[in-house]
Amino acid sequence: MARQILGIMTRHIDRGSIEEVADTVAAHGLGTVQLSLESSGLEPMPPRIESVDRRRIAMAFRRAGVSIAAVSGTFNVIDPDRELLRANLLRFAVVCDACADIGTAVVTTCTGTRNPHSMWRAHPGNQSQDAWAELVDITGEMALVAERAGVVMAFEPETANVVDTLERAQALIEAVRSPALGVTFDPANFFYPADLPRMTDVIREGFSRLGRYIALAHAKDVIMPPDGGSHCRYVPAGRGLLDYNTYLTLLSESGYTNGLILHSLSEADIDGATQMISTLDSGRSLDPTE
Repeated sequence: MARQILGIMTRHIDRGSIEEVADTVAAHGLGTVQLSLESSGLEPMPPRIESVDRRRIAMAFRRAGVSIAAVSGTFNVIDPDRELLRANLLRFAVVCDACADIGTAVVTTCTGTRNPHSMWRAHPGNQSQDAWAELVDITGEMALVAERAGVVMAFEPETANVVDTLERAQALIEAVRSPALGVTFDPANFFYPADLPRMTDVIREGFSRLGRYIALAHAKDVIMPPDGGSHCRYVPAGRGLLDYNTYLTLLSESGYTNGLILHSLSEADIDGATQMISTLDSGRSLDPTE
């Protein structure tokens, strides 16, 4: 089985320059990143990315021996603020167009929420037919932009967003039908609290429905919410309930070759999470059937 190239979201490495970020990633023994543009001193979704900035980002990681598995192009794609939504759609195109110079072919996105305060908070309107119809239309629009730029947009299923189940994730792919549409595969996101007892079955269902569309893989962990909570909480990889044996085995068998990106952790957590995953990924214990 192929071992996964471990990496991290750059926003978890707080340094004064993109060169320092790249060097720190390499010093932790990581080989790839999901780039947050604010790590290079830009806005998260900038209105333009100058050639000098593109070259500086690419060179920083090249010199450190670190690849860029993806760049974050995430915003609320069904934002109730219509003016902000249209502005971010234009900025998404800017991010896509910069990818070839930066050195990546994947742009990450979410599936949006009707919540006006945070794109990571649920809202009853997310389950409405109009939210679904709008998501399909806008995802199709974004996928066309991505295709023209020669990149894949990788949406991330998330219980707080419109695509909150594996079934809905598969339905979005089938509705849009674009070769430029892929998935950011993070099994910690697949669980409502009631699903946690079915851990292995849910992870297997995730690969059955979405495995061939994985453009980026994430590594965090999931735990029960506080008493009365409706959504699970996320913690660093190895500190929760996620069945990493099954996850890593099926990820390897899927043929996926891009990075495995750590997130939902502090810099102090990196080495422990890396050690846990590397140990599983290199031993026979990786196979949960043994």
